[in-house]
Amino acid sequence: MDTVVIGGGFAGLVAARDLGAAGRSVVVCEARDRLGGRTWYRPLADTDVMVEYGGTWFSRAAQPHLAAEIERYGLRVDEGRWATMRLTWLADGILHRGADVMERIRVAMKEVDGPLAAARPQDLDVPVAEWIASSGAGAEARDFLMAYAATMGGGDPARISMYELATDALEAGYRFEDAFADMGEAFADGTASLVDALRDDAGAEVRLGHAVAGVRQEGDGVAVDLVEGGTLRASSAVVALPLNVWPDIAFDPPLDGARATAARLGHAGASTKVVALVEGLEENVAMIGWPAPIQTAAALRDVGGGAQLVVGFSGTGGVTPSDRAGVEAALARYAPGCRVLVSDGHDWIGDPWSKGTWWAPPPGWAGIDRPALTTVRGSIAFAGSDIAAEGAGWIEGAIATGHTAAAGIDRLLG
Repeated sequence: MDTVVIGGGFAGLVAARDLGAAGRSVVVCEARDRLGGRTWYRPLADTDVMVEYGGTWFSRAAQPHLAAEIERYGLRVDEGRWATMRLTWLADGILHRGADVMERIRVAMKEVDGPLAAARPQDLDVPVAEWIASSGAGAEARDFLMAYAATMGGGDPARISMYELATDALEAGYRFEDAFADMGEAFADGTASLVDALRDDAGAEVRLGHAVAGVRQEGDGVAVDLVEGGTLRASSAVVALPLNVWPDIAFDPPLDGARATAARLGHAGASTKVVALVEGLEENVAMIGWPAPIQTAAALRDVGGGAQLVVGFSGTGGVTPSDRAGVEAALARYAPGCRVLVSDGHDWIGDPWSKGTWWAPPPGWAGIDRPALTTVRGSIAFAGSDIAAEGAGWIEGAIATGHTAAAGIDRLLG
């Protein structure tokens, strides 16, 4: 066997596909009973409405690796409605509606332009909440940026670093408020459409329910020890696991350098995603607020009978997705009188094969040599959205690192 790919998310599947195309024999080991990693396209609980329980949105214009895969397999794309949604904004205890809401946000956010432009990198590698408190921004700017950090940052603003948010926003002139409109595309047939296309194209042997306990370098090859017992031996391996799972794997020799630092820090992605059918909402409405149990929510489409499919996010863990009454109370902060018919989600933080949602760096990540995370180490390559130099936290980053890992292993095998 040429390569064992550990992890059946997008990074692992792309690596397997690329290696197969290069004539390499590949086995994919996936701990779950399905492929797709932190994406999961399935029916909403007790309904026949198909929804994304995990990663969803992208931008082909900004994410070329994903765009190439979509074109390669002829996948259908839903253009999305984020850019045209009417915004409801909760800030400083006041609910704002109307055509001028976005302009009001833009005016408020100008208060952070100066402090951001003047900040040194080391000043920004602190928790978002700490930086905002020291910025001198007013209540409305503070509340919008906290909600933005909890949603787009993907975690508690008290735990995630301001550095990455500021770096991402620099290219847009620190217009944080425009980020939601830029990432509105989604797969019309779900993320499963790309998962299935990659699986079929790779032609690799896929072993579901195969959790890995250890990865050992043995001479010119590797030994992959399985949790349930047994060992797979190959000339090489690709570790395509979420970063927060790395400490659960016994690496021999141990991780060193940038990879050891990354494994020690982990990431703070801890966003709770709520998927619900809701009555009594305006059509095409997006909601953002702080403080609030759900910091962002949007009505994505009408599902019939007066109900709309709503997706919401809480970076502070302030809501339980399966608690219909709790979700209803949280959404009522934006839309008094709304009624939640069904509500659900997946606990990605408690899931032992992810231990978190998308990549959200805590303070300390600014000093990590990102390219070093994906270099081949002995006979082992590393891949995954969490360690991507570009597109970290997105499907784009997973695909890019899958390409890099496969190319590195192919060169290694000669």
